[in-house]
Amino acid sequence: MPEVETRDRVTAGAAAAFSVAPELAGDAFTRLSELQDVVGEMVRHAKVLGRQVPLGGGYADEVGRFMAEYGIGQRGSAVESLIAFGRELEDLKSRIAEAMEQYSDADGKAADDVECTGG
Repeated sequence: MPEVETRDRVTAGAAAAFSVAPELAGDAFTRLSELQDVVGEMVRHAKVLGRQVPLGGGYADEVGRFMAEYGIGQRGSAVESLIAFGRELEDLKSRIAEAMEQYSDADGKAADDVECTGG
């Protein structure tokens, strides 16, 4: 058991020390925006599944109903899941933007504190 506790502390310390260069954060922000566009397209395609297509009776009818429910059903549908994923991406982008702003503010403050004399 002590080995697990030590590993957890090391992992937690490594996570706290994680940082990304500002230029990489900007690239991540751009790529997340691109991914959001793809997710939006997937939502549009999944909504098409929500249209129940009359495939006939019996098993074909069951398949048609399943596709409609999978596309836009209330719980666990493709659309619901993709929209939730899109919200997570937006939250991540907000956190990146906030971190970039804090970095910029700290960088500006540090630059103001530097005195260059005697050059």
